[in-house]
Amino acid sequence: MDINLKNKETILQFFQELNKSDKNSQKEVLQNYLHQKSVANISKPFDEYVGIGDFKTGFVDSLFDAFPDIEIQPYIVMGGKSGDNNCVCVAGNFIGTFLNDWLTIPATQQPAYIRFHATFFISNNKITRAWYFLDILDVIRQAGYDLFPSKGLQQPAPNPMTGNGIITYNITKSESLKSYNLTNAMIDGLLEFDGQSIDSMAQERFWDVENMMWYGPGGIGTTKGLKGFQNNHQIPFLKAFPDRGVFKENESTNFVNIAEGNFTCHFGYPIMNGKHTGDGWLGLKPTNKSFTMRVMDFWRRDGDKLRENWVMIDMIDVLEQFNIDVFQLLKTNKN
Repeated sequence: MDINLKNKETILQFFQELNKSDKNSQKEVLQNYLHQKSVANISKPFDEYVGIGDFKTGFVDSLFDAFPDIEIQPYIVMGGKSGDNNCVCVAGNFIGTFLNDWLTIPATQQPAYIRFHATFFISNNKITRAWYFLDILDVIRQAGYDLFPSKGLQQPAPNPMTGNGIITYNITKSESLKSYNLTNAMIDGLLEFDGQSIDSMAQERFWDVENMMWYGPGGIGTTKGLKGFQNNHQIPFLKAFPDRGVFKENESTNFVNIAEGNFTCHFGYPIMNGKHTGDGWLGLKPTNKSFTMRVMDFWRRDGDKLRENWVMIDMIDVLEQFNIDVFQLLKTNKN
C-alpha cells in the first residue's frame, strides 16, 4: 500500500478507536498509535506534551471530562511529504455534549463543536509529532459569551462543498501540483502588499472572486467573496499589523506545505511575526507589542481558482502576547 494512503488510514483508524473508547481504554488506544516519545504541541491555553502519559493527562482527559460523549468528525484528511517527514493534515470538529466546565468555560448541557486543525508526522505507523489548533474562542461564543466584536459570521466551519475532503481516493500528481502552485503563488501575492493599497496584492488572480468562502476562527468569522474577505478580515488585519512578515520555512521542523488533489495545507508554529501598531482588529487598540502567530490553513481549488479556505489561528496565544487574558475576560463577563 502507498505510504501516504496508509498513513491517512492510520489517522482515520486512530480517530475511530478514540471515538469508541472510554477512560479505561483510552491509554491503550494512545499506545497503539503514538510513539512513546511523541511530542504534541497544542494551541493555548494548552502546551507542549512529551510522551503518551503527558498527552493524555494534559489534553485528552480534559476533553473527555468536559464532553464525555465526545466524537472526532474530520472533514479534510490529506497527506504528503514535508521535508523528510511523512505527514497527515486534518480539519474537522470535536463534537460532544458539554456537561462539565472546560478551561473555566461554563458547561451548557448542550452539544458543542470544537473546531480543530491538526498535523501529524508519522513513522513506522506511529505518530511522532502532532500539532493541534483548537477554536477555543468559538466554544466560548457557543457558551454565550462574545468577547470580541467579530466582523464575519460566527459559526463552525462547514465541510468542503464537494464533500471529498477525506482523500482516500485516487488523485493525480498533476492536479496536486496545480493546487500547490496556485496556493503558493497566492501566498507570494500576499507578500507583495505595498503598505498602502490592498490592490497591490492583486488577489483576484487567485480566487473565485464572487464565490470564494473564507472560514476564519472565532473572533473573526466567515466571509463570502473577495470583497467580503477584504472588508471583514484582510483590511482590519493589515491595518493592525502593517509590517507583518513570515518566517523562513523549515519543513523538517514546525512547517508544513503540501498539496493533494484539489486540497492544500500550509502551516507554521509560528509562521508570522510583526508588531501591533494599528487599531480595529478584534476591536483592539494598538498595543505596540511585537508578536508571532501560529496559523494552519487549508484550501480547496476549483479549476484555476481557490474557492474555499479554512483558517485557524492560535488566537489565545496572540492575545496573550498583547497582555490580554481571554479567561480573565470570560470571568469578568460571567460576573
